[in-house]
Amino acid sequence: MDTNDFVEKLLSQVSLDTMDFASDVERLLAEQVVFLRERIHALRSEVVLEDHAIVRQLYERLAEKDEQIAHMRQEVQFLRSQLAA
Repeated sequence: MDTNDFVEKLLSQVSLDTMDFASDVERLLAEQVVFLRERIHALRSEVVLEDHAIVRQLYERLAEKDEQIAHMRQEVQFLRSQLAA
């Protein structure tokens, strides 16, 4: 039995209400797939943004530490100059 014969036999045994129901179920499943894909994309975007926020915070902390190091070097130079005098 080829595919067309099978489909024709199947369709002849199925009522119009059953076909409508199957079509509705197919449409709902397709909508759910679209929704889930959008949700996955949104979640991935949130994760990327959170990662970027963490990286930005780390760079800010690194900049603060660099400022502290520069300040400490100035203090060390001042103290050395005081000891030398």
